[in-house]
Amino acid sequence: MRVGVLRGFLSRRYLGFWEAYLKALGVEVVRVEVPPARHQPYCLPVQELLAQVEALKAQGVDYLLLPDLQGGVESERGGGACPWLLDLEATLHRYFPGLPPVLKVPAELSDKTLGRAAEVGHLLTQNPMVVGRALDRVRGLLKPLPPLKTPQGSVGVVAQPYLLEDESFRKAVEEALAQEGLIPYFPDLPPEKLREEGDRLLPMDLPTDRELVGMLHYLHRLGRVRGLLLVVSYACPPIPGLLRKAARRLSKPHRLVVLGEDWSGAVKELKRELQGA
Repeated sequence: MRVGVLRGFLSRRYLGFWEAYLKALGVEVVRVEVPPARHQPYCLPVQELLAQVEALKAQGVDYLLLPDLQGGVESERGGGACPWLLDLEATLHRYFPGLPPVLKVPAELSDKTLGRAAEVGHLLTQNPMVVGRALDRVRGLLKPLPPLKTPQGSVGVVAQPYLLEDESFRKAVEEALAQEGLIPYFPDLPPEKLREEGDRLLPMDLPTDRELVGMLHYLHRLGRVRGLLLVVSYACPPIPGLLRKAARRLSKPHRLVVLGEDWSGAVKELKRELQGA
């Protein structure tokens, strides 16, 4: 039995537990390292996702492990209009006919994860004793990881959670700001705390929307943060629109930039505004 897993799209939050659990079940876990399919008309994170799925499909995995990014919450408002965030499985099925059977799992770890893990284990092994032993071995991994550490800078960085948990994205932001002598400050609260922050600024339905808006509210109220850099992975209307709507409620200087484009002008303008504040 071979199960393909994906890097990115919040994999830091859930994949450590699921990889260990699948191995405890005696299942072969298959990862791939492939370059993004840059010819595709999608943002870079989606290009990377598609390249991985295509490679896993070519290798003939029996199942594909996918995160439920919204935890079962449905909404027609806000950033959820992006199909990759709203329903990753359904969108991949439209893109890849003949996609391997999907094992959808929570994108975050909690005690509730055990129930889904038991279901997946029974499906893959048909052996309750194996499932029970495997669950006992990995229970200690259910604790969520702490937020990544952040430089103590003065420019708060707001982006979709799947971007902010990508080390290469953080490095790109640091390098772009460093050209103007600026240092970033990435949100350093757990996801649920950020969602609570978001509810205070602009109530939303989808967890990823709530977390995104919460970053704005949290960073805006930090005294050390003097300005904000809002980063979107693609210039499609839903996510930039949501950030602009939320940012209109704030008073600190900010600039919105698109991943993969030239940020130098926007960063220079932000620095000048910060110097004049």
